[in-house]
Amino acid sequence: MDKLVAVLVVCALVSLGLKELPRPSAEAAVPARAQGLAFAPEVAPSDRAWVLAAVAKARPEAARLIDEVDGLVTVRTYGAPGAGELGWAQQLAPGRYELRLNVALLNGRRKIDRDMVVLHELGHVVDFALVAGGLRDRLAAALPRTGVCLGRRADCATAQERFADTFAKWALRGAVSVTGAGYGVPAPASLEDWGAPLAALAARLDT
Repeated sequence: MDKLVAVLVVCALVSLGLKELPRPSAEAAVPARAQGLAFAPEVAPSDRAWVLAAVAKARPEAARLIDEVDGLVTVRTYGAPGAGELGWAQQLAPGRYELRLNVALLNGRRKIDRDMVVLHELGHVVDFALVAGGLRDRLAAALPRTGVCLGRRADCATAQERFADTFAKWALRGAVSVTGAGYGVPAPASLEDWGAPLAALAARLDT
């Protein structure tokens, strides 16, 4: 019962989102390296600062993967205090992505989740621009199950969301808030072992 209650609490919280991110063709996936995130005009300097601070907290291997794709990403913000999401990622065009962050919540009662949200959404971009679909699915399948399925959460979360949730936990070395990203996906027994294929991918980028 305690496990079920815990999952219900997590899954009732505000969630993240992924909007129709089809896997791009190989030529479209070639990243714009070392350009950094682009910020839309509406992003306040203070919001830009905490987004960049979240990225700076990523472990070196995750930071290398993010560095390979951040030039493909534009960050936008919006304010919707009653919305059902903290943010989402979407593809604008082949090889171009957009992250939208709900600053009404992330500058308010969900400030504690900023790092997790930013790295979860960047995890989606890493997935689609760099990670082979088979590897993503294997990493998602390796995560523990709760025995609970609530809509699109817990055991019914998609492979994309299970991967992005755990990418953020791996990138932050497990230093995430109790609320997490809102999908109720348990962490693996060892984040180091789970992320080893991603660390290997990061190492290959420099060879």
